[in-house]
Amino acid sequence: TGKLNDVVETLPLPYIAQGAFAMEDEDFEEAFGFAKPAMDETLVFTCKAGIRSYQSAQLAQMAGYSDILEYMGGANEWFS
Repeated sequence: TGKLNDVVETLPLPYIAQGAFAMEDEDFEEAFGFAKPAMDETLVFTCKAGIRSYQSAQLAQMAGYSDILEYMGGANEWFS
């Protein structure tokens, strides 16, 4: 896990898998230090190779998010 940029918020797959997107807004912000994304907000998922980002995107969709982008190449491709 890591940050692509200081203005980009990250949430590792284990937290997403444990139900982070089902948390109340205040609980989410307290737990992760940034506001919970709105249901109509664009979410972009990436990881090193693209496997965890796929899983995260699927979990976000199951939680009701619909504007989801997945960078399929992962960080390996982005930084090469």
